[in-house]
Amino acid sequence: MCRRRGDGRTQGAARLGVTDFDSEKQFYRRLGWPQVFDGEDFAVFELRGALLALFPVEKLGADARTQPALGNGGIRFSVIINADEPDDVDRIVEQARAAGAKITKEPVEAEFFSGRDAYFADPEGNFWEVAWAPADNVVVIAARRAAGEGG
Repeated sequence: MCRRRGDGRTQGAARLGVTDFDSEKQFYRRLGWPQVFDGEDFAVFELRGALLALFPVEKLGADARTQPALGNGGIRFSVIINADEPDDVDRIVEQARAAGAKITKEPVEAEFFSGRDAYFADPEGNFWEVAWAPADNVVVIAARRAAGEGG
């Protein structure tokens, strides 16, 4: 799900293959993320500058012409939610906790960059990092540029 923008940059979406489609869909609804599409076996939620699509894992495997590899309970990847302010990290983590997420790293001063971060996993173990970094951080600059916010 990528398309070329008029300015030559690509827009895209992250797609998670899930085993319990309805449960995962409800989790992301409880997070309060705007749902822009709700189908029988495909759902899309809007994030700032990106989309999150849920797809039953067996159908994702079929679509990619491969077998789905289910995790062993450990982290395989994480998707980053960029927070606008340091306090937003705490707010987003509390929202995730209330929605049923497992918090694996409470909000703290970041270890690998200047800023604040935390981690949570959705009910199927898909990991999300919630991070805030100062405006001059190169990743923040790139994320804003990718979202069409200049930079």
